[in-house]
Amino acid sequence: MTRYAVYLERAEGGLCMAHVPALPGCMVRATGRDEALGALPGAIRAYHAWLRDHGEAAPGEAEPVALEVAGEVEGTGPFNPGDAAALFPSDREPVTPKEMEAHFRLMAHARADLLALAGGLCDEFLDWEPGGGCFTLRRILRHVGNAEEWYVSRLVAPESLPTEWQDDEGMPLWDFLEMERRTALDCLRALSAEERAGVFYPTAWTSHPDEAWTLRKVLRRFLEHEREHTGQVREVLELRRGAILADLHTARQELLAVLSDLDPSCPDPVCGEWALKDVLGHLADWEWFGIDGLRLMSRGEPPLVEPIEDIDAWNRAHAAARRGQPWEVALADLHAAREALLDALQALAPCFLGQKYPFPWGGEGTPVDWLAVYPAHDREHAEELAALAGQRDR
Repeated sequence: MTRYAVYLERAEGGLCMAHVPALPGCMVRATGRDEALGALPGAIRAYHAWLRDHGEAAPGEAEPVALEVAGEVEGTGPFNPGDAAALFPSDREPVTPKEMEAHFRLMAHARADLLALAGGLCDEFLDWEPGGGCFTLRRILRHVGNAEEWYVSRLVAPESLPTEWQDDEGMPLWDFLEMERRTALDCLRALSAEERAGVFYPTAWTSHPDEAWTLRKVLRRFLEHEREHTGQVREVLELRRGAILADLHTARQELLAVLSDLDPSCPDPVCGEWALKDVLGHLADWEWFGIDGLRLMSRGEPPLVEPIEDIDAWNRAHAAARRGQPWEVALADLHAAREALLDALQALAPCFLGQKYPFPWGGEGTPVDWLAVYPAHDREHAEELAALAGQRDR
């Protein structure tokens, strides 16, 4: 069994953060003390797995975990930007150069995770606004870098900070993140033995001049902060997935509502030469076609499916192949195609959602761009069918 000392920060409203100093960057935030402590064993096991994934030594998956609350601090906690963070007794321990490099290695793992998740995203994804007060991904990523500069400034006098930081807001995002991390580590490596053991009370760029800082607290916050915001980036990407899922669902419900007002046995043409069941088959055929490309993108590969040179000819050929197909079969295939499409969308790793790929018919786009045609396609035919239903009602 592995036993860990845990320190808690509790805000006035009951919010609680649980920190495990022996596992730098392992932290849980929750709505209350019991909830934080209840979630911590799972967070510790996930941290162990994270260490193993990055080639670090860690307890095995089946290793039991025991917790000991070593301290609680009331009225502090970095729950929001600008909040004061506690200085735990463990944060007062001096940091050796060897320990500092071990922390830097963990920080490199955390940065690699962040870049693997967000480094390939296109500008449209970086600037997408989720709403509900949630920041754009670009703002989150810029905040990660700005916070790291601020952490260093807790230990280093303003006049000694890197000159590159003075005008970095105009730098391209990824160049900025590379620069701030490299220069931040240079600053920390330059600290003297006395500074690596000191307690600092910086007054610049803070509303809490009485907040105490040490190198060990700075290193802890580097890891906690980046790992937490990597999770936030993942959440925003899932919101983006949810938005296209919602649009797909809404458009399909609109189509099915129109279909319910029409007689499926009617052989009359409803779209050019097509009867109603032909429209269902047409919609299904296009979704089956799109699924192949989506599955390729889920592997990080371009959707180089066979390009369709003549869409009208393709539509005619597929309609002819379904000639004689009963309504029930066409409807079942429409549902099956949609289910497969949704499965392929859910299988996409978050990092691929906003990555651009060359499309087989020219240009490029993301999986979301690839999928955007399907709600539009449903609505296009739903409008045609609704107009037809209106004509027959008159």
